[in-house]
Amino acid sequence: MAEQKRVHIGLLSPEGTNSSHFRHFEKLLPPEIQLSMEGLQLARTSRYELRGKSDVIITRAMQFARKLSLQGLIVTGAPVAILNPGLETQVSQAVGIPVVTAVSSATAALSIGAKNLLVITPFDVPMNESLTSELKRAGLHVLSCPAFADPTFGSSSKVGPEEIFASTTMAFATAGAVDAIYFQGARLDPLPIIERLEEQVGIPVIASNPAMLWHILSRLNMRCCIDGYGNLLKNWPALASH
Repeated sequence: MAEQKRVHIGLLSPEGTNSSHFRHFEKLLPPEIQLSMEGLQLARTSRYELRGKSDVIITRAMQFARKLSLQGLIVTGAPVAILNPGLETQVSQAVGIPVVTAVSSATAALSIGAKNLLVITPFDVPMNESLTSELKRAGLHVLSCPAFADPTFGSSSKVGPEEIFASTTMAFATAGAVDAIYFQGARLDPLPIIERLEEQVGIPVIASNPAMLWHILSRLNMRCCIDGYGNLLKNWPALASH
């Protein structure tokens, strides 16, 4: 088998990059992928502080991409994409390399065979409604999006993987005829339980960080096939053409 070329991608987080979920994300990367991360520190007390930050994000993305000669860029956080419409296209045009966001990546992954969703987020009701609208525009239907116990900013990082596993399987039991589970909100950190959860519920489980990795590398014509984090990364389906 031919050796994969080495690719350098960047990750811009609207907050910082010290959370443990970033360490889990780094562990799943294959050796041919170099990842550089930068935190923008744009939100400190509320997700809604991210509204209207397109210009700041574009400027920082241009500096980041040029400094490191990046070949692709991930801009994390569904709220940053939802609250700044058109951000992905604007950043991509500015930096001149492929750019993906959480919502576009998840919808690309979910659109391969899924239609009816159970959505798990740590967000409040208005943000969940905005996310549901984005998914609907992509032809996906949210059958259930249960309220998170404490939707305040940063609270989801206090919830452990076993609690997430238990609450998700409970939500699945009452969600109806869903054909995929979508985790949005990387601080929930479902990475350690994705594979076990898929075995338990028997349907695909798509989480934002793996979806963004699959999406950006697919945009760069790479196929990595990573074990241990669910069927999306293991089977690495081809990105649908538009």
